[in-house]
Amino acid sequence: MGFMEITATAKWSRKRVERHLALVAMLAMSIAAFWGMARSKADLEPIITRALPEATSFKPLGDQGFAGFNAESGFRPVGYVKISEAEGYGGPLKLAVAVDPRGVTSSVVIVEQRETADYFRRVSDSELISSLIGKSYLDKVRLGDDVDGVSGATYTSRAIVSASRSGLRSIAARQLDRDVPREKPPQVMFGIPELVLILLISVWAVGDRKGFPLRKQACWFTLLTSMIVLGFLYTSLLTLPFMTKMLMGFWPNWQNSLYWYTLFGFFLVTILYKGKNPYCQWICPFGGVQETLGVIGGAKSRNPIHLVEFFRWLPRGLALTAILAALFFRNPGISSYEVFGTLFDLEGSPFQFGLLAAALVTSLLVRRPWCRFLCPIGAIADYLRTMRGWVREKVIREKNLRK
Repeated sequence: MGFMEITATAKWSRKRVERHLALVAMLAMSIAAFWGMARSKADLEPIITRALPEATSFKPLGDQGFAGFNAESGFRPVGYVKISEAEGYGGPLKLAVAVDPRGVTSSVVIVEQRETADYFRRVSDSELISSLIGKSYLDKVRLGDDVDGVSGATYTSRAIVSASRSGLRSIAARQLDRDVPREKPPQVMFGIPELVLILLISVWAVGDRKGFPLRKQACWFTLLTSMIVLGFLYTSLLTLPFMTKMLMGFWPNWQNSLYWYTLFGFFLVTILYKGKNPYCQWICPFGGVQETLGVIGGAKSRNPIHLVEFFRWLPRGLALTAILAALFFRNPGISSYEVFGTLFDLEGSPFQFGLLAAALVTSLLVRRPWCRFLCPIGAIADYLRTMRGWVREKVIREKNLRK
């Protein structure tokens, strides 16, 4: 057997192993997802007691509403509690909203949240939740109108405010028989991030064409623009928690998430249809940071030959572990170990700051070390390409058999 035949056999063997492992990963994710759904039932009794501590007993009202009573109130409720939810960055965020008989919010308690830990901590340490206390069902209770959000945690802030308003007005309308203002339909959010993303995708579509003379310049334009606008100004990167959220079926309202649907759709379509991953190479803001540092430090594409297989499988193992944990605990936020927000928003754990420092310093010497050795987005792209190749081969084989 010649050298070329041995090499081809080795590649086919490796490809077969990758495909079998891809199936194992899919099976593991399915088991984790079903197991997570089975154990995610929340006990509401201690939560509604905490939301309305003056009540000693509760009567269910249906649709996750409760009326609270005590010995002094007799047959008249001392207040009401409504479990309501709205869409956060990591998925549905649930609140217990306590309302007094006048139709005023008396307390707000978080029942369940799936946000990234650092961003949720930023919200919980702020005055946002306390600012909702005392709001009447007649108040707007809208982010930016009479309630201030938390910088850098817009999706979480909006979800808390929206769920609080929904619970308050539901109690006022159904239990207190008040004339509640109509809810405004969700408005389509389209601004600078959406415009910039469409521009970057358009430049890629032109610059990636075969024979285009300014391909390198076009790529630098998209990376630098993305780094400044989508990175430092808006911190709008494709992340593992967002992908895990979509995998779990937590699909947000499109009117508020047009940017994310466009970005995620672009990532999926280009990989599944073209077999390419232009997001990482052309649009990722953190990729732009690494490329810039690489030019400054003269970075090279260094490949430690004896560790090639280890670094090929390391990001895949990390990504799968993070996804399985998120599916099991029904919380996309806990899958975050990326350093994107740590750089662009200066938020993260000490471990993430240390990892970021190592990635930035290494970027001066090694080209795109994060992308090559740790990035979960690249690992997911590899997984999708593996499955795409397998399906394409089966389709082609079936076509040839029919001929």
